[in-house]
Amino acid sequence: MDNKPKKKALLEGIVEKYPAFPPAWKELSSLLEDEDARLQAIARGLEHDPDPETKGMLLINRALVLHRRGNRDDAIQILGELSLDPASTLGTEMLAKATLAQVVSWTNKR
Repeated sequence: MDNKPKKKALLEGIVEKYPAFPPAWKELSSLLEDEDARLQAIARGLEHDPDPETKGMLLINRALVLHRRGNRDDAIQILGELSLDPASTLGTEMLAKATLAQVVSWTNKR
């Protein structure tokens, strides 16, 4: 769905009706502009035992929000743990490593 407001409204309806469905929280979090709301959606997705791929994306997105807020150390810790976690999927591991490299690069440029 290309229409972001419609997609957001649809996902809000899904999480209202099925709050224990982590993939909907993951998708909704990516559409939220407010970072507090985004972190809250990420937390809601994580509290409902997400599948490994969804968990990985939620944690990567949490790390990115934390980094934007200036919390570099927590962002690096999340990404480092995720990239080394044997329970991570290959895709999650690779994306966590790439994101970690980018976070370190951004930090070094400042």
